Amino acid sequence: MKKDQFTRQTVDLLSRLVACPSVNPNRRMPESEPYGEARMADLLAQELQSMGAEVQLQEVLPGRPNVIGFFRGSGNAPSLMLEAHSDTVSIEGMTIPPFEPGFDGQRIWGRGSCDTKGPMASMLMGIRLVLEQAGQPPGDIYFVSTVDEEMGAEGAQALVNGGFRVDRAIIGEPTRLAYVHAHKGALRWKIRTSGKAGHSSQPSQGINAIYKMAPIIHLIEGSLVPQLAENVHPLLGPATISIGTISGGNAVNIIPDACEIEVDRRVLPGEDRESLTQQIRSAINDLHLRGKVDKFEIEETNWFPPFEIGLDSPLLKELAIASAACGLPPELETAPWASNAGVFQSAGIPCVVFGPGSIEQAHKEVEYIEIIQVFRAAKILATLILGDQVVEIDFP
Repeated sequence: MKKDQFTRQTVDLLSRLVACPSVNPNRRMPESEPYGEARMADLLAQELQSMGAEVQLQEVLPGRPNVIGFFRGSGNAPSLMLEAHSDTVSIEGMTIPPFEPGFDGQRIWGRGSCDTKGPMASMLMGIRLVLEQAGQPPGDIYFVSTVDEEMGAEGAQALVNGGFRVDRAIIGEPTRLAYVHAHKGALRWKIRTSGKAGHSSQPSQGINAIYKMAPIIHLIEGSLVPQLAENVHPLLGPATISIGTISGGNAVNIIPDACEIEVDRRVLPGEDRESLTQQIRSAINDLHLRGKVDKFEIEETNWFPPFEIGLDSPLLKELAIASAACGLPPELETAPWASNAGVFQSAGIPCVVFGPGSIEQAHKEVEYIEIIQVFRAAKILATLILGDQVVEIDFP
């Protein structure tokens, strides 16, 4: 494939991906734009079929399917999954048109351009390079796009729960072409307190559920935050906990009978999901026994397993070799955020998180990605797939 042709195809593909709305509906029914991943699934299915892939759609949530494209290998090389989620975060607060991709010759703008449609485009174009040069990959290749990564990783969970397995996987996220070999996980809860409604002119006749939440908030801020600061991973730093939302009450002149907070706990490799929920439940129950909290409920809402792969991983070594062959020095990193890598690693699939773009541009009011990084990522991935073959295309 000639350089100019590859450039045009990459820019066109990424522009079409960005122009296709796929905002995570966050449990809304994805009935219309911009919510839901169905439009992206259709676009990706058509793109994969045009490349010769066998395509399967796996509905995970109503109107929200995973996309699985299969390219049969010519030999016995290890199978490889290239995975990039299809959902994006909200468009609220954006100061540019979210689905009208702009391109100035260096950057492409729009929601999802960085997280994570840029990495997705690099994967698809990397496969195109392999097919153009070799006809078939040496081993089976799966291109997978999962739903709901931004809110709950339900797509990745559904895939592995259905028995999907490969020998190794690249998880597409904006890492600036560095290789993320460890990141924190995330466990999230909704905590509710209940009370008794009453007229605000007679507060003593009701039970204020917001007041009942106050000791829990003080517990998290005053006890759990400093405790977790001492729980430190040698690569990822401390575990953390924070309260992200609070809601309660219906009107200022009514004593609130319910209050709810959402809590985010960043999880280190080696920490156990069930134990963490039991720990916070026990801490709040202690408040209850001491008469500071009446009725309370805890509901687990999201679970992203933490991720860590050894530095002696064959996949890491092969990716480093591919990068060096493309003229880019390998760079290892860790990350404080979570990705689908933890889900796949927990299912026994060795993973590395890799892709073009910087997390600094993700989720922003002006989201963009540098197109040269997409080119380079595609070449590195093609080189990884081909092994000892040189990818016959050059970029600065």
